[in-house]
Amino acid sequence: MRALGNRAAGLTAESPESLRWAADSLRADRREAQSGVSDRLGADSLPTDNVSCVETESPVVQEEPGFQRARLRDRLKKARESAGMKQREVAEQLDWSPSKVIRIEAGSVGVSVTDVRVLLTHYGITDPEQVAALTEMARAARRPPWWASFRSWVSPDFEMYLGYESSASIIRNFESNLVPGLLQTEEYAREVLQRLGTGDERMEQLVQLRLERQDRLIQPDGPEIFFILDEAAVRRIVGSEGTMKKQYEKLLTVHEMPNVTVLTVPFSAGIYPQFRSPYVLFEFLGDEDDMVAYLENADGEAILSEKALGRTSPRRPTDYLDDFWKVEKGVATEVTRDFLFGE
Repeated sequence: MRALGNRAAGLTAESPESLRWAADSLRADRREAQSGVSDRLGADSLPTDNVSCVETESPVVQEEPGFQRARLRDRLKKARESAGMKQREVAEQLDWSPSKVIRIEAGSVGVSVTDVRVLLTHYGITDPEQVAALTEMARAARRPPWWASFRSWVSPDFEMYLGYESSASIIRNFESNLVPGLLQTEEYAREVLQRLGTGDERMEQLVQLRLERQDRLIQPDGPEIFFILDEAAVRRIVGSEGTMKKQYEKLLTVHEMPNVTVLTVPFSAGIYPQFRSPYVLFEFLGDEDDMVAYLENADGEAILSEKALGRTSPRRPTDYLDDFWKVEKGVATEVTRDFLFGE
């Protein structure tokens, strides 16, 4: 992990091409390091022969149902487009309601294994491995996610966030005001939620959800995670002096993990890209899976992808990736005991 971070830091921050190369290189390293990746199904790009037109690269067993639903919708849409068909004519030819294909591809309804098989046959996809992979995606998409018991306590957007977070191979998180949830101690998390006026029952559920996320992701065999914290996030007093001391110790401990990097940006750095706006970037193993950005602001939450450009923001997730790398190279440094405790 340190080697990856140092290599990326050596690139020219102002060069978008270098930034893209760094992201691709990190993804390639992750693929090489993960056992069994060489056995993934599917081709690397969309060929002209529709028999092999669907990307099935990532193993479905490693990803959450929400992410699988999004991936399946995307693959079915690409298969239809590769077959040269319109949504309405597919519905007419299959004697479905006019809106059924539209709703399947928009994600407003689920899709059954039977419907997936019917669509693949209609689109001319007969390769047994691809059919098996996509039907397994359909099955996986219908299973409850690990956070199902917390659904009544979180927003639909945050449910999507959890799906992306649980399925990502690389996570980059910038925070300007508070320590990120994945790094918070239980005591710190309770204090934050209490100060935000969260009721006791909801607070308890959200604290447990936060700790469960940490248990699943902050592990030596978890995803690569890069955190950048503005100094304001670590100087803001949350709770008692003892609470902050434990929080600082946790930051230092997590930073020692091989796949986690915690960086800080001192006040002396002044103004830098996106310094006021928290954001999280998710990258996935599959080349066909778009990078996703999750943004927080005073108006709420927003999720961006390259496909959804313009719906909620004029900026692309890759624009945030560029800014993240510029901050990492230009003004951020690895968290140290001296920085946190003044020792």
